[in-house]
Amino acid sequence: MKLKKGFYIGVLVCMCQLALAQQRPVFSTYPYNGLALNPAYAGSLNMFSAILTNRNQWVNIDGAPVYQSLTAHTTLREKNVGVGLNVVRDVVGVHEQYSVYGSFAYKIRMNRAILAMGIQGGFDQRSSNLDDINWFTQEDPLSVFTKSFNPNFGFGIYYANRDYFFGASIPYFLTPDVIDGGGDASIPSDGKASRYYYINAGFVKDLNRNLKISPSVLIRLQDNAPAAFDINVNFIINEIVYAGLSYRYQDSFSVMTQLVLNENFRIGYAYDIPTGKLGTFTAGSHEIFINYRIPLKFSKKDGLCPVYF
Repeated sequence: MKLKKGFYIGVLVCMCQLALAQQRPVFSTYPYNGLALNPAYAGSLNMFSAILTNRNQWVNIDGAPVYQSLTAHTTLREKNVGVGLNVVRDVVGVHEQYSVYGSFAYKIRMNRAILAMGIQGGFDQRSSNLDDINWFTQEDPLSVFTKSFNPNFGFGIYYANRDYFFGASIPYFLTPDVIDGGGDASIPSDGKASRYYYINAGFVKDLNRNLKISPSVLIRLQDNAPAAFDINVNFIINEIVYAGLSYRYQDSFSVMTQLVLNENFRIGYAYDIPTGKLGTFTAGSHEIFINYRIPLKFSKKDGLCPVYF
């Protein structure tokens, strides 16, 4: 119970000050889910793809983050146009946020790769039931329920072929207030949503006839916060099994896998092991996803179309 109270109060303190810490959810299976980071990824596979993801972070800690998402995208009949949808539910303690964003990407065929430019737009709806916290007194002015609605937009670029890729995006450009007192001046808050900058790159290379290696890196930049990065290495066995390792700077190590069941279905899993003191309180983080793909009748195989990213 003391740990639970401490977690809630810690989250609240961070919300009521200038927010410099991680605000958008962080998850580990993004190497298999490019649209979650970059709207320009929409339609890059030349097929319909939908991914359901569930992440339970810091198991055994009450009020720890829970992340759930649906990402879906497809190429339109024009072939150089892709559209996508990203729906996210993010719960941390007494705070719950729903995000819904649609994306549009336009692809330009170049000599050796495809260059895509994408935009996205949508909204975040955040509610904070501060009354659920076990306050020292029920008359505390912060013991209220708050709700906010914030539209936002973002954009990105994506350059890729069958062997390598590079992407950069600012998925959430606006920086609205993180908490809204509903006009109640008794809730002091200078917290602002941070603007994020993602840079992502990687390649795939044959090691032998049945084995490929696919390393990648993700650099996460955030306003008024130190830079962070992830380093990933995936091995692809017989085009069926993906097995990988990942390191998140000053945060965790991860093991991850993806299994290609057939032409339509893939499943994946990731397990994070914290590297800091938090590891003494939790059994780690678990993440699972299922990917459903449908080849499009009007879309022919494209030698420049990414296959492994």
